[in-house]
Amino acid sequence: MRILVSTSTFPLQQNDSLPRFVFDLAVGLSAGGEVTALVPGAAGYPQRERMGVVDVERFTYFLPRRLQALAYGHGMRDNFRGSWAAKLQPLPFLLAQALATRSVVRSKGVTVVNSHWLVPQGLSTALARGRQESFHHILSVHAADVYLLRKLPFGRALARFVLSRTDVVFADGSHVRDSLDELIGRPSGAQLQPNGVWVDVFRGHQDMEPVEVPFKEGYLLFFGRFAEKKGITYLLKALPRVREKYPGLGLFLIGYGALESQIREEVASLGVADRVHFLGRQPHSEIVRYLKACRAAVIPSIIDQHGETEGMPTVVLEAMASGTRVIGTAVDGIPDVLRHQDNGWLCREKDAEDLAEKIIMALEDPRADTIVESALATADRFDWSCVAGRYVETIRGLEAGRSAVARDNARDERRSQIEADE
Repeated sequence: MRILVSTSTFPLQQNDSLPRFVFDLAVGLSAGGEVTALVPGAAGYPQRERMGVVDVERFTYFLPRRLQALAYGHGMRDNFRGSWAAKLQPLPFLLAQALATRSVVRSKGVTVVNSHWLVPQGLSTALARGRQESFHHILSVHAADVYLLRKLPFGRALARFVLSRTDVVFADGSHVRDSLDELIGRPSGAQLQPNGVWVDVFRGHQDMEPVEVPFKEGYLLFFGRFAEKKGITYLLKALPRVREKYPGLGLFLIGYGALESQIREEVASLGVADRVHFLGRQPHSEIVRYLKACRAAVIPSIIDQHGETEGMPTVVLEAMASGTRVIGTAVDGIPDVLRHQDNGWLCREKDAEDLAEKIIMALEDPRADTIVESALATADRFDWSCVAGRYVETIRGLEAGRSAVARDNARDERRSQIEADE
């Protein structure tokens, strides 16, 4: 079995701070066959390399290469808005990825392509596949892609075109699935499949270096991109209310993004600069340390002003797997995994008062140990080996179906030949 994973979000190195959930899925898929990841090129990185068990092919989408600006950085949407060069690159990116997909499929004998996001990867894969169905196409939709197409006048037609050349659709949140159905105007048949977590990595080790904590009553932890949909501003507004009960409590922010300067200004305006520490980008090994030592992890995701939110943030499962208390908002795919006072605590989105109340509840809940145990069990069910296993099972079903069709066609051809000879 030869699988191609097509994505625009991928780490440049195995332990960097870029979102790595597609890489983690690719690693899990390697248990079922040979996996190649097709990703955008980046200055200073080879066009071909091997990252662990995954072959990586990087395609060039703009010349000169040093001006490639659409991928990496703060993410495609923010890059597009903030760079004149990036505004020139969506169409070249799409065409280059489609050509690269076709090239890798032919050279490596790929039978299944798993694309992430309807656009551009789903579209480029649909273009590469054409009408001949030379390979199976599994599309993974996350959130931003569906919300983008909902705003475009031709979004419905584009989504329908991609789905017409797709065999199986996975959505990482129920709201994403429902939004896709609404976008195309009929049931998409998308199957709900949140992303996963490498449980063993986030359980940590006994010999881990302790975290230096400058706050008497410990700290809350946020980790992720500094983007509006992450809802950081509501966490900052909730902090003074929480500190009325826990004056010695602080907040660590791990991450980066286009809104960092705005968030720093808000921290200063709220008068909590002495209680909020910015830790910048951190590799997963460091995030595990901070998760193990925090009082609670907070995921205050929202639907932003553009109507965009997340599917099911991987940070939810990563925090669960670490054995910490997890507070999240009841937005999109988070309630698919996080259940209030069962394996975590849920609050209303864009409601700093309710968020503060749920943080205090999590810190004081007499059933906290039981809730954390339930969270650990939840994380076990979403280990990447289990998530990738579902993908592999789906692929094998597609392959078996193709084999059956080939056998039927061969049988019919033999019968026709026999009848002709008679």
